[in-house]
Amino acid sequence: MAEDIKPALEGSRPGEMPHTNNLRGGITVAVLALVLLLGAFAVCSNTIMFQIGPIGVSSTMVPRVLALLTAAVGVLIAFDLIPVRGPQDFYGGLTLVLLAILALAASAELPGQRGFAFGPGTAPRLFALILVGLGIAVTVVGMTSDGPPIEKYRIRGPAVVILGIFLFAALIRPFGLVLATYLAFIVSITGSKEMRWIESLIAAAVMTLGCVLLFVYLLNLPFQLWPQSNAPQLLVNQFADILNTFVVLVRKFIPGL
Repeated sequence: MAEDIKPALEGSRPGEMPHTNNLRGGITVAVLALVLLLGAFAVCSNTIMFQIGPIGVSSTMVPRVLALLTAAVGVLIAFDLIPVRGPQDFYGGLTLVLLAILALAASAELPGQRGFAFGPGTAPRLFALILVGLGIAVTVVGMTSDGPPIEKYRIRGPAVVILGIFLFAALIRPFGLVLATYLAFIVSITGSKEMRWIESLIAAAVMTLGCVLLFVYLLNLPFQLWPQSNAPQLLVNQFADILNTFVVLVRKFIPGL
């Protein structure tokens, strides 16, 4: 008889009510969306326009509207006004939308935001808009189809991989492609408990060789391979520029600081 009884709280962890999960998830989504909304207002000091047919749209207007709508969705989730049948798909789709909003806001000042005129900002804008569409589709699947709950996860692996990405971004200009790729791979692989040093060192060397052959020799991209003579000073200058940018953003968010 016990086998015929289905659990009444599908999609929730043992001891947790679905409303509790939705409250936490909705508040998290709303807060992240509001942070991105503030960032969209602060990123672009000059108004850049791109054309959609005869209509001119500010390059920061799209991420602002998307962030505001996503924040509203987060509020509706928190009050159980939106059904969440598949939490993994639902919140995964919203995460894709938030990433797309971040990409749109970060690339707002790049050239290539006007109509179909290509520039450095064209590809990020197009890919971000595609990501928005995919994120919305995945979110709808999470609303209409039953799915597994969000399981517990460890933060160490993703955090180490993100650290490796930031390390690559910091080292690529002063220390060159070879050293930046090799060190970023080594740092990223330490996020796995199954790491073996000998295999990792060999794999990093193969990965670095593949990147050099692909980007430098096949695609003819102007990457510097080896460290510059003043690499340490360039690295310090990069961190100083990042700190100054952070201070400027903080002052925009907090007037009079």
